[in-house]
Amino acid sequence: MRHSIKSTIMYINLDRVPQRRRFMEKEFLKVGLNSTFRFSAIDAKDEEALKYSRFCPGAGDRWELPRSAIACFESHRAVWQFAVDQELDTIVVFEDDVLLSPDIAEIILSLVRSSSQFDVIKLDIGGSRAKCGAITKIAGISVRRLLAKLSSAGGYILSASGAKKLLKRSKIYGDTLDDFLFNPSADWNMYQLFPAAVAQVVNLDNSMEKFNNLLEHKVLESEREESQDINKKNLSHGPIPFRLYKEFKRIKNSLIWKFYGRKKLLQQGGYYGYVPISKNFEIRLSINE
Repeated sequence: MRHSIKSTIMYINLDRVPQRRRFMEKEFLKVGLNSTFRFSAIDAKDEEALKYSRFCPGAGDRWELPRSAIACFESHRAVWQFAVDQELDTIVVFEDDVLLSPDIAEIILSLVRSSSQFDVIKLDIGGSRAKCGAITKIAGISVRRLLAKLSSAGGYILSASGAKKLLKRSKIYGDTLDDFLFNPSADWNMYQLFPAAVAQVVNLDNSMEKFNNLLEHKVLESEREESQDINKKNLSHGPIPFRLYKEFKRIKNSLIWKFYGRKKLLQQGGYYGYVPISKNFEIRLSINE
């Protein structure tokens, strides 16, 4: 007999930004997501908060990251640890500046029942073009396998196996959160909800005028723009051998994609482009709230 499913919905929010907490509480209420929990984010402005961070220059694609990016990573990692400690089957993770499709509760309910079929499912649209495999179904929900890194970690579902893998891999790391979380590998079973049902407000360029009048300044503006003290400019790109190796990989992958990869992907029913948002989400955007 199957055991009862243990799952939690959690959003990450800084104590010093209560505006975003209020925003998310209203957002969950609008779409019928009950029993959500707030995780107090690690604050990059706290001098002691990152004293024992696991960021290591050169362990990934980055030689240096601003304190805000490291704090973001460590906050998400703490949520993964919570999922493992609590022996959850799945954990649904949101950042605190996302808008949700009206059918998100139904989507989540279906997907958490099938956690053995994935490590992570990205729920949001992201801010760059995605490389995805052919449409498939998990619990009747349309998804595509993610085949390359994709920006934004505004909303995702993580299975128990996924949480354990992430914790093991992030004992040291050298990437931004989204590059690390959505980095393809043979044993990383990651998918994109297709169409997406979540969007960070910063990725809704065509709809920002509508929401400018609805959202508080602290929800619309990124801390990375406002708090320059924790967002160092002119970050080090590392020593020359490290930079040359990265450039060699970039050129190699670019040539493969241009002359072979894109054509093959599309022939196999794959997708390359911006992830579309669900029609239910679009309907919501068209309604004055």
